[in-house]
Amino acid sequence: MEYLLAYDLGTGGLKTSLFDKTGQSKGYVFTDYQTYCSAKEYREQKPEDWFFCRHGKRVIDHGRYQLDYRNPEVRAFAHGVIRRLVEEYGVGYIKMDYNINAGIGTELYASSVGEGLLLHNRAYLSWLDEVFSIYPDLVIENCGSGGMRINDALLSRHSIQSSSDQTEYLLYAPIAAASPTAVTPEQNAVWSYPMTDADEETTIFNMVNAMMMRIHQSGHLANLKPEARALVKEGIACYKTYRNELPKAFPFWPLGVPKKEQAQYALGLDWPDHALIAVWNCASAPAVLTLPLSFAASNVSQIYPAAPQAKMQLDADGTSLRVCMSGKTARLFRVEK
Repeated sequence: MEYLLAYDLGTGGLKTSLFDKTGQSKGYVFTDYQTYCSAKEYREQKPEDWFFCRHGKRVIDHGRYQLDYRNPEVRAFAHGVIRRLVEEYGVGYIKMDYNINAGIGTELYASSVGEGLLLHNRAYLSWLDEVFSIYPDLVIENCGSGGMRINDALLSRHSIQSSSDQTEYLLYAPIAAASPTAVTPEQNAVWSYPMTDADEETTIFNMVNAMMMRIHQSGHLANLKPEARALVKEGIACYKTYRNELPKAFPFWPLGVPKKEQAQYALGLDWPDHALIAVWNCASAPAVLTLPLSFAASNVSQIYPAAPQAKMQLDADGTSLRVCMSGKTARLFRVEK
């Protein structure tokens, strides 16, 4: 592995990227795609209409300015960055991580700040369409401190959408379980990040959070205990058996769409002949859950983890599933129709 500088904008903009010199990876890039650093040497180089302005001053947040994509020079600059990453560095995956809040808009060349914001957004989407037209195989993940830029305009263009930057795995469960209400499972990136001290059940919980969507595997994998590392490997292997079928699945919620005050959640993915159901118990105490099914099931099995198995039973007509969950655990089941 070798760290290479993708683009230098002083203290902001594109950051260093990790590339595999064996050619097995096209690269992974983080970018604040609509921002520009506040370093003096760059601040003095560009005119005001490169940036959002209000009350006669540039809008700044977290030391960064908001680029205004209505300006053709801004769009040309951004195209140049993408061109260099793709054509010179061979990047095939870019994470567009937008981590500032530029507020209500810009007053330049607009009758109101809202109009300035609207026209900027339209110009940015036009630029994004141009990028995908030039590089149709380029994968760009949409991210805004996690899922803060989930909207139809961007979801219709990006094949991957970050769901959240939540770092507490128990709190991530309801986010993951509810996220198909806004994002398709095959598009929805969910972090799994077992930490160094993660025990087996913590590792399983992290994996189940992501296994119904698009796994973004993180955590201190090299430092995990062998048992935890084996569970990560097992989870990914299990996921690979059905991930290509995710676009054909329809989500359902046996316990209802998750609410903040709940401690137990269930998310299902439905296919014509079977369904997958992820179940979470975020409470410390054990819980016995009855999951109503909209179809008649003939059999149920726990597909992750292989062990320890949760107690489960279908009712006589197969229209509900009873599951016994220990405290702070998660399991993934396959139900045959």
